[in-house]
Amino acid sequence: MNNENENNRNEEGPKKHYNGKVEFFHPKRTANGSAARFELRLNRAGEEGYNCFFLEMANQKTARTRESNATFNWEQKITVKLGFFDVCHFLTVLEGKCVSVGGKKEALYHQNGGTSTLIGFKVRPNNEGYFLGLSKKNGSAQARKVSMALSEVEATGLRHVFQAALFYMSFAGSLLASQGRVTDGF
Repeated sequence: MNNENENNRNEEGPKKHYNGKVEFFHPKRTANGSAARFELRLNRAGEEGYNCFFLEMANQKTARTRESNATFNWEQKITVKLGFFDVCHFLTVLEGKCVSVGGKKEALYHQNGGTSTLIGFKVRPNNEGYFLGLSKKNGSAQARKVSMALSEVEATGLRHVFQAALFYMSFAGSLLASQGRVTDGF
């Protein structure tokens, strides 16, 4: 997990608040790998609309060379907001209770205006880890897709992060209020 708080301070104090991210990079020699980031976003005092994870996925842009690491096309990333029940869907798969999110549909569907996103997460054949994929379509344009396989080790870490985060996603407001940080209506 990366935490950028220490790198974003100035003399007046914190410049910008960043939450931690869990990142998976799967570069390939043929430059057709991918990367994923799960970022926990909790509301700060006076904010609304978060208490979720943002999942960002990007396809690989360049292969690794002797002089540089592989790069990923974050400019063309696909981003989706995962709420409480989305995370619970992931956990049912990670805990072996279902083979894929969304049940028989094998995906979760999100729509925002004219854009729709399919979130796929399922057990790979022969229980060889998990498949994670996003497909985003804007209107009548062709869908953009990015996917990757997660190992059992990566999935175990993600499961623990999701399990711990559900508490904070549910009760962040109460925790802020108990620390005297929320003054509006508390």
